[in-house]
Amino acid sequence: MKKLTFYILLAFPGFLNAQSLSIEQLWMHANQNLLYQQNQLKTQIVQQELLEIKSNRIPVFYIDANIQRNLIIPTTPVPAIAFDPKAEDGAIIPLRFATKWSSKAGVQVEWNIFDPKRKVEEQQKSLEIEKSTLDQQLATQNWKSDATLAYASIVFATEQYKLTAADTKLYEEIVAISKERYDAGREPSSTYIVAQQELERHQIQVYDSWSVLQDADQELRKYTNLDSIQHLTSNFAEIILMIKNLDNANYDIKSLEIDKNISALQLASIKRQLLPSLTFNGYLGQQYFSNELKLARKEEWYGNSFVNLALRIPLSGYFITQPSIKKISLNAKLIDKQIQEIARNEEIENNQNNLKTIAAEKKIEAYKKIETLALQNKNEQHEAYKGGRILLTAYSEALKNYHKAKQDLWQAQFDLLKTLLN
Repeated sequence: MKKLTFYILLAFPGFLNAQSLSIEQLWMHANQNLLYQQNQLKTQIVQQELLEIKSNRIPVFYIDANIQRNLIIPTTPVPAIAFDPKAEDGAIIPLRFATKWSSKAGVQVEWNIFDPKRKVEEQQKSLEIEKSTLDQQLATQNWKSDATLAYASIVFATEQYKLTAADTKLYEEIVAISKERYDAGREPSSTYIVAQQELERHQIQVYDSWSVLQDADQELRKYTNLDSIQHLTSNFAEIILMIKNLDNANYDIKSLEIDKNISALQLASIKRQLLPSLTFNGYLGQQYFSNELKLARKEEWYGNSFVNLALRIPLSGYFITQPSIKKISLNAKLIDKQIQEIARNEEIENNQNNLKTIAAEKKIEAYKKIETLALQNKNEQHEAYKGGRILLTAYSEALKNYHKAKQDLWQAQFDLLKTLLN
């Protein structure tokens, strides 16, 4: 079949720099839409969250340093006998337990040696990344489907515009013939008036079809930039071929399967909360105490270091986690039911679409035959009217029948596109 050229803007100002756009090229723009980019950023965010969890495996080292000026020296009463055995019974003395200046400097390390939930959290984040990737693929699938319909709308709207423009030219010729016959006294004025009225009606149809074409053009601009595009190069057959190569995976089922795996990991995470955790904490540094701020005096710095190994064993975890475990188990069963329902409905919908596709293809073949016959009749009636063998009403009826045959064919083709994209 000869490839047709479908014009978007017939009076495009930048014609010399104009470019064409095929349906394949349109699909290549799928990763440029904002929804795709949003999902891409969401995936990257979850990837960074996974890296954050993995970074918790590494011990954390940091420098701890401060300097403090005590405006009022803290004082507390203590038994005097603790410092003077000869002190009277019950006597107390005020004891200052700080200096005007104090400072601290050292290196501290914190290390979560064993966290029972960490491995499960990493696996869960990996699944969330996978789910985010699925969302991105689903968005691309939906974008291609919607963009294809918008592209096809321009193809059919252009054909509609071309047809109405051609009909208008034919009626301009009819009006000229009617005027000639009227001026020669071979045709009544009523026929000439009807011809002029029909011409005006066809001009209105041209305006309407142009408006539809412009609306379709704006719709396609939602999916790609058309500023430098002058015409579309893919016809109906090429669009159908691309649709048959469209990814038709059911991402709802895939997403629910990931949700089910996440539920299993959540269950494992709750159970692992019952395991003990082990953490290490250490500090190596010095402390400074003096009533004068002279940090360079080494004799007023005192060593300060420790190591700490903490084991935490949850005792009440078994009793408080049972409702959560039950909830997650019920949620997993719910997801199973949802997957079963979607799979069953998908099978039914596929069967329905297959039947609709077969019916649409047969309808298209029938409409093609009707369109061919209508074209033949239109041409014959056109010649007959020019030869003065039929009335204008008969020719107008033949033209309307041809127009309707074309519209029926386009509608059937567009319905087939929507069925295949469903």
